[in-house]
Amino acid sequence: MKPVKKDTAFIATVYNESSSITDFLDSLTGQELLPGQIIIVDGGSKDGTYQMLQDYFSHYQQTEVILMQKPAGISEGRNTAIAAARAPIICVSDAGCILNPNWLKNLTEEAGPDLVVGGYSAAWADSFLERCLAAAVVVLPEQVKEEKFMPSSRNVCFYRSAWEKVGGYPQYMDYGEDMKFNFNLIKAGYHIKFVPQAVVQWKMRASLPSIFRQFFRYAKGDAIGRMYKMRHMIRIISLFLFIAVLVLAFSLSGWILLMLAPLLAFYAWPAWRRIGAVFEGRSVIEKAAASIFMLFLLPYIDLAKLAGYIYGWCSPKQL
Repeated sequence: MKPVKKDTAFIATVYNESSSITDFLDSLTGQELLPGQIIIVDGGSKDGTYQMLQDYFSHYQQTEVILMQKPAGISEGRNTAIAAARAPIICVSDAGCILNPNWLKNLTEEAGPDLVVGGYSAAWADSFLERCLAAAVVVLPEQVKEEKFMPSSRNVCFYRSAWEKVGGYPQYMDYGEDMKFNFNLIKAGYHIKFVPQAVVQWKMRASLPSIFRQFFRYAKGDAIGRMYKMRHMIRIISLFLFIAVLVLAFSLSGWILLMLAPLLAFYAWPAWRRIGAVFEGRSVIEKAAASIFMLFLLPYIDLAKLAGYIYGWCSPKQL
């Protein structure tokens, strides 16, 4: 029998996760230190996910398991799960992730009443596109700036009292709710700590349309939550400057396009730096192809963010 941390509850929300739920649950029940409670809210899956949850835990007796099914967004689902928890410490992750065996132990060792602790979300990438996406958006552990670190709710731990103090996850948001939750916690006086050894593997999107939807939704959440305004304004201004250079090039001389070369290199450099690590063991040709493809993927992601932010800013869902 594995040791159980009775003062800790693990919570998650799921929706139509039949293709990945078993790997996620195996990584949860395979923890070296188990939570005292496991509470999972299914948001109304139509692909058999809830039945799979019931079947998986039908003979599980190591810790208490609470399964609920109700039509709910991710914020409402998390709030419902946390409200059902009796333990003072809450650990949160998402379906579509794989938790490293010591994930819960490493997070809870650092937890405190005035702390929010988050671990490192590593890319889980199999295809060429998934690896390119990982290089584009997932910083390496040594690149994380601890003073600016904001944990995703696929990899976070906090006291239930902190959740109560800020009124829980913001239910008016369907994306970006975890970042808004972080900002609310900071505003309430809580500190955030990075725990690099608490690792969750995060599955990368496998198609261009799904990548666009993902970053559109993230940016829409930023706008609705009124977060990262300067970051998005820089993106908008950069787009207009880029268009201006193109207009000048076509109006005056194509040589003006040479002005873009150093700017493009500067723009792509952070992603290019990560290609070696993400494509470790792959061929030189594949790495070179990734470097070239990055010049398409990065603007594609930024276009999704730009569209999502404008859409979210115009959304009727306001604070």
